[in-house]
Amino acid sequence: MPKTILITGSTDGIGKHLAMKLASEGHEVILHGRNSEKLRVALSDIQLKTGNKKINGYLADFSKLADVYRFSQEIKRDFEQIDVLVNNAGAYFGDARVATAENIEMTFMLSVQVPYILTTELLPLLEKAAGRVIHTSSFMHHFAQTRGLDFGLEQSYSAAMAYNNAKLYTIWLAIAQAEALEKQGSSVTVNAYHPGLIATNLGNDGIKRNLRSRILTSLMKPFSKDLDQGIETGYYLSLSPEVAGVSGRYFSEKKVAKVSLKGFDMAKSQALLAYLDKKIQVFKESYGD
Repeated sequence: MPKTILITGSTDGIGKHLAMKLASEGHEVILHGRNSEKLRVALSDIQLKTGNKKINGYLADFSKLADVYRFSQEIKRDFEQIDVLVNNAGAYFGDARVATAENIEMTFMLSVQVPYILTTELLPLLEKAAGRVIHTSSFMHHFAQTRGLDFGLEQSYSAAMAYNNAKLYTIWLAIAQAEALEKQGSSVTVNAYHPGLIATNLGNDGIKRNLRSRILTSLMKPFSKDLDQGIETGYYLSLSPEVAGVSGRYFSEKKVAKVSLKGFDMAKSQALLAYLDKKIQVFKESYGD
């Protein structure tokens, strides 16, 4: 039976490739992008190559909370249910800390804050389908430096630490959301996964990197995956009956994988949720909501 699947950050890379595969199998796919031309091209390309006309595109700049909420309202307006939400959008930023108007560090914003909001806002649609939420993490979470739960990296910042920490917090988020949903008696599941190193994307994101990062990237390329391999676990989590009801786990290579929790406990996950809620409150107060 065809599913309705929303994939954020789906105008190129893993997101687009996963969308292409799902569309080729007849599923209704909702694309998201922040560049109107790239979104138009992706939409046209997928429709042309798959023959599937049930491909929809939505424009939103997830660096702005107003756009995140507008996007979620548009999805709720246009769809009755969502079977799968794949939180794929993300980025690796440069040497200087970049933050939103609410002082949310941008890597954290895309990898943690936005998935939290979208899962919350779209939960009524997910509930109708016993839906699945998939957060994109990375094996780089093993190198996170949590340093007293400075989620916004206001005390100390580096691009690598921001990325690694965000990927760890993505897993914390999946665990916390899974527990909360289970307590509510919800059938919605939440998991995180590592897609692998993708050869076509390494070093090509247009972000300034230092010499060490560029050298590391070149050394890692021979061990990286192509896009077909990169989407395997995301595809598996989206549709496989083997993971029906499985929630709060971290996957790699289509298997539950070991997580470096860096001293994780549920109190820390609650601190993360409190931080996320605080930033939402700041935003809503500034907009008079």
